[in-house]
Amino acid sequence: MLPQRPAPGKIGQLLTLLFLLLACPPGGAQYKTLGPGSCGLGQSNCHAQENEWWKNDAHKVTVDAFFDDPAAYEKIARLAGVNPAEMLKGNQSCMSCHGTVISGRESREVEEGVSCESCHGPGSGYKDPHSEGDPKLGRNRPGYVKALRRGLVELANLEQRAATCVRCHYITDQKLLAAGHPDGARFNYISGLKKVARHWKRQPDQTELNKAPFERAMAGKGPVLAVAAVTAAPATAPPAPPPPAAKTGMVQAENPPATAMSPARMTAAAGRAMPAAAPMAALPVAPAETTRVRLPLTLPPFPAVSDTASIGEILLLVKKRLEMLYQRTGQ
Repeated sequence: MLPQRPAPGKIGQLLTLLFLLLACPPGGAQYKTLGPGSCGLGQSNCHAQENEWWKNDAHKVTVDAFFDDPAAYEKIARLAGVNPAEMLKGNQSCMSCHGTVISGRESREVEEGVSCESCHGPGSGYKDPHSEGDPKLGRNRPGYVKALRRGLVELANLEQRAATCVRCHYITDQKLLAAGHPDGARFNYISGLKKVARHWKRQPDQTELNKAPFERAMAGKGPVLAVAAVTAAPATAPPAPPPPAAKTGMVQAENPPATAMSPARMTAAAGRAMPAAAPMAALPVAPAETTRVRLPLTLPPFPAVSDTASIGEILLLVKKRLEMLYQRTGQ
């Protein structure tokens, strides 16, 4: 059966909504992240079992790792262009994968690691209605269907589930890789899924333990390209001796001093009015912009939209499309 083509009116409607939504951050600006305290941590009757699992899971301590080995994280942050003193704040890129950024507190340091809403989506829209209906109805429960329209990520969909994992477990950002951040290319999806499944009320079946959706999500994000590592200058590097006045630039090019300052660093030094006698180690290191490689962005075909589709269903499709776009561009 051939997919239905969207009617001309629907195409214009979708393009209009797309341009409007492009101005919104991932996850949709209309929904806010509430934090793990709103999903059962401070309560005894909501997701208590799931939260007990989370308290002992590796996702919870993704922020703690910054304190356990600060030198390693500060080095990557600095080389990736993030101020190490700011890297724990919610408005910095590190916390988009290493923490839970509560809406309205983006300028503060993040206190919790990866938690419920990091994978299930910001909860302000679906927190109240998602429990409506008889649990025996499963995915047909009215509350679940309503929640999907209000920001809940459909993790029962294996493609969406894999894309959610790939967003943070597989890194292709050239600046991060050049700074020494692991790429996650060897991340064991099946092993990771089994660990996460411990907070479900069942074991994952064989269909779920299939790597194909994960591999498709990785392919959609693009390959991990080899990049030149960005390194900081040695802290005790001596200043370069001045070249002999009698020698020309040609001779200097054949025998460059080992500690010669790169054009990027000379520009940075000039911008900061650094005294001529200042040691090179005192200069901040600029990221190696020349190692950045722009990858071609490919997306799967837009799902077919029938003439009877509601505005809400169309918005949900566009929202998922934008989230995919943000994920693949590393934003």
